[in-house]
Amino acid sequence: MKAAVRQLVTFAAAAAAVTSLSTGPASADDLDGADGLLGASPALSGLPLLENGLPELPLSVLQNPVGSTGQTDTRNFGTPTVARGKVCPFTGNVPVDIPLVNISAGSSLPGLGGYTLDQPSVPSSVYSELCMSEKTYRDARAGKAPAVLVLVHGITYGTWYWDSPYQPEKYSVVNDLVDHGYATLNIDRIGEGRSGHPLSALVTPDTNAETVHQLITKLRGGEIGGTKFGHVGLVGHSYGTITSWLETAKHNDADMVIGTGYGNRFKLDQGGLLFSGLIPAALQPNFPHASWKFDPGYLSFRPGARANSPFFYKPNTDPALLTLDEQLQSPVTATELGLFLPRDYDGTHKNIKIPNFIINGEHDSFFCGAGDKECANEASQQATPQELEAAAANQTAYEAPGFGPQACLRTAVIPDAGHNINLHQNSDQVSAQIIYFADEAMGVTGQNNQQYRGSCVTRDEGLSDLLPDLTRVIPPATNLLPVG
Repeated sequence: MKAAVRQLVTFAAAAAAVTSLSTGPASADDLDGADGLLGASPALSGLPLLENGLPELPLSVLQNPVGSTGQTDTRNFGTPTVARGKVCPFTGNVPVDIPLVNISAGSSLPGLGGYTLDQPSVPSSVYSELCMSEKTYRDARAGKAPAVLVLVHGITYGTWYWDSPYQPEKYSVVNDLVDHGYATLNIDRIGEGRSGHPLSALVTPDTNAETVHQLITKLRGGEIGGTKFGHVGLVGHSYGTITSWLETAKHNDADMVIGTGYGNRFKLDQGGLLFSGLIPAALQPNFPHASWKFDPGYLSFRPGARANSPFFYKPNTDPALLTLDEQLQSPVTATELGLFLPRDYDGTHKNIKIPNFIINGEHDSFFCGAGDKECANEASQQATPQELEAAAANQTAYEAPGFGPQACLRTAVIPDAGHNINLHQNSDQVSAQIIYFADEAMGVTGQNNQQYRGSCVTRDEGLSDLLPDLTRVIPPATNLLPVG
């Protein structure tokens, strides 16, 4: 009963903030007093409150001001973060074309390879940050280009998910990858952050995939930062994994793909609870004044909904990241939400012909099956990448029917983490897992890719690999969790 009352207070406080019915900001105790959310971080006490009751982080944690002109979101997202030995030879908006209709001709989907057809489109741009170490950059200038990893975030996020401006020495995956020798292209997906915000109806799973395809093509052609990258890997999170898998199924133009925070069976009950926390973007006080905000197809989470969602496993989350998550959120379009699910069932992912690795959080209530049992394991926060992969046998077996043999599917589960695995205290395990697989399947200069792809196929492709996945027609369910 007490929990139910607390959730009701949470909803009422958030709703009051959005509709301006309250006489003042909601208090932090109203929002989550029983969990002691803010008490766990004394450094946050005394800060001014956001409209959802969480403290507003000082600008000192956001290291860099917004740079280039023409951006549609003028907030300071704090990226790229500053780190010793890190250089970013390109930051800014890359021109892309947004297809007005989805035409798969010319892609690698069955029956369409080799056929091309002009696609009507509208111009837009994708904000991108190309970074690498000073040594790697010197090598690139000398004609020895590193492999580059394109980092694709999930819905309502942006570059900061991969390159956290809060304690980047702990939470920045970009900096870990750069230190290891990879280049990274960290982007705001179309319709998010500093990228273009076209008509919301044009922001779909397919247009997300096509814009990422254009970025890969530009990287290989030397059109971003002046380096021709011969080896490109895709790393997605949540909707960024949807984007990366769809781009790969259509074009298979990367060397490998890593999907985090996603799987082939999205739990509709959990998704329904999460999406019930959405409001029109025009009602989101954190968004800038821009024309796209009043497009009814652009949506946002109401204040308070994110911190109390399966995005986070609170026992292992720094409360400061919850408030940063609230401050820096981006919108999502109704078309993105309405069109993504069929790809999990129609066999599209079986056309992934490059090595694929999945990394999920142990407490990801969206993708871990009924009762989250498919991600359950005994691994610890001290486990090595090899140990985390070995402990994920249940998840591998659970996801395997959605892929063909050339995907060579492997998986790992991050212990004590919710959906947003990068934003938990053991974020270093995420970076280590990405590096572990990227090194095996590609290598920092792409030196391992050909051999790995030639040796990892375990069986011949059969008829079932060309058909929709009918092994689990009914989506899994779980105990309902409160959102907001």
